[in-house]
Amino acid sequence: MTPCSSRIATVDALRGIAAFGVAWFHFTNLNSAFPPEGFLKSSGRYGWLGVEMFFVISGFVIPHALYRAQYQLPHYGRFLAKRIIRLDPPYLADICLVLALAYVVPLAPQFRGGPPMYSFAQLLGHLGYVNSLIGKPWVNPVFWTLGIEFQYYLLIGLIFPVLVSSNRLIRLALMLALLLPAFFAPRPSLIFTWLPFFVAGILTFQKKVGHLSDGFFATGLAVVFSIIWAEAEPGLPGAIVMLLTALAIAFVTLRSSLLTWLGLMSYSLYLVHVPIGGKVVNLGARYAHGLYSEITVLFLACLASLFVAYLLYWAVELPSQRLSSKISYRTLRISENQSTECEGLVPRSVH
Repeated sequence: MTPCSSRIATVDALRGIAAFGVAWFHFTNLNSAFPPEGFLKSSGRYGWLGVEMFFVISGFVIPHALYRAQYQLPHYGRFLAKRIIRLDPPYLADICLVLALAYVVPLAPQFRGGPPMYSFAQLLGHLGYVNSLIGKPWVNPVFWTLGIEFQYYLLIGLIFPVLVSSNRLIRLALMLALLLPAFFAPRPSLIFTWLPFFVAGILTFQKKVGHLSDGFFATGLAVVFSIIWAEAEPGLPGAIVMLLTALAIAFVTLRSSLLTWLGLMSYSLYLVHVPIGGKVVNLGARYAHGLYSEITVLFLACLASLFVAYLLYWAVELPSQRLSSKISYRTLRISENQSTECEGLVPRSVH
């Protein structure tokens, strides 16, 4: 197996872990009354850290993909087009799914709650991933992370030439410049708060392509660790997850057919687990009384989410990936086999 494909296996496995972790967190902790306090609720208490894992993964895979594709600043428009074509169709399909369920579910006799109330500005904000910026709620609570990811795409396409500069001092100065805003712009709706996680991924990319020595890599991760730890949230748990994710990408070859399968569908699973699995949990919570029935409800929530994610992946996400891959940064394209193999490094989610 080539080095490229080895890294794909590790990154896809990490994506699978991150996506399932976030889903399990929502299944066990989004409903405050279900499951009751105990082992099941505690098992998902830190699943939200999958979001931070996705940020580190994106910090690595986007510049790595740009590096392999010989990206240059004049390609900025093509880069954004590739990202939009790849990620927006599943995102828009999920919005339609959420809206459809919001109007269909209240028709059920046992429905508890009021009718949906969406404003035009709220729905329109989704098209630019700006709901967090304009103070409008997302129709799916996980979408806020997609807004952060999109801000990262806007940024990385502009600064990438500096990331691969032959001048080490320039590269290090950029890393410091990316870390400083975390102290002065602590607004969760902006990327500056989350940049240390992306920087950890960028440092891992530079280590992988030989632009960073082991010593500088370790020092950089130590600095990022300290910055994240100093924050009230995510604090030490986020710092530990950042470090483990970066080290796994840098040094570990992780192969698991199950995790790879989850990784392939991680974006779709991330999108659908709240509207699908969350509703299974809310419905099942009314009839679950005891540990075994609670486990059954959670199992059904996972099964339903994975099934719908599978349908979304094959019907929408995979065709979007293929269409996006047709946009090239160079005149002479690499062979179809190489393109397919290394395209997998491009994240399919928050990933």
